[in-house]
Amino acid sequence: MISPFEPGNLILIFLQCVILGIPFSIMNLGIFLLIRKIPSLLAQSLIPIVAGFIVVVMYTSMLPPDPGDPATLMFLTGVLGNPLLMLPPIIVMQKYLHQIPILYAVFFTAFLSSCFIIGWGALKGDMRFDESAGILWQSAMTVITDLIAASGASCMMIGLDRFLLSPETKNS
Repeated sequence: MISPFEPGNLILIFLQCVILGIPFSIMNLGIFLLIRKIPSLLAQSLIPIVAGFIVVVMYTSMLPPDPGDPATLMFLTGVLGNPLLMLPPIIVMQKYLHQIPILYAVFFTAFLSSCFIIGWGALKGDMRFDESAGILWQSAMTVITDLIAASGASCMMIGLDRFLLSPETKNS
């Protein structure tokens, strides 16, 4: 656990959010554009959440890599977990956006969500369980935290969108 109020730690957390949040957001846009081609809204929502849950369970069940072992699979699962879990809330809530273009909303929702997740992970110290019983619990908590953060960011985007509506547009 680190102290979030020390200036050095705040700068480090901010830099992590920018350096990791922007690529995660761009990856979210790419995945969103691919998933958007699926005609069914239910499938658009379920595919990323199921894939994200599988990826998170795979990532948390893997042991740290050996020094001579390339960690590409662990890297890919670690990178794909959060973007997949951040997409379902914005897919469900996209019909409530009126002023903000959907691609901007996806990018900024993913950026806000990833900043929250990165900050939360930094404050917790990114603890990792090695016990088999803790893997499922840690995976479920990761999925729930990601979905709550993405839902909150999606609601903020919709609230900002409602705030941007002019009074004459609200009545029609």
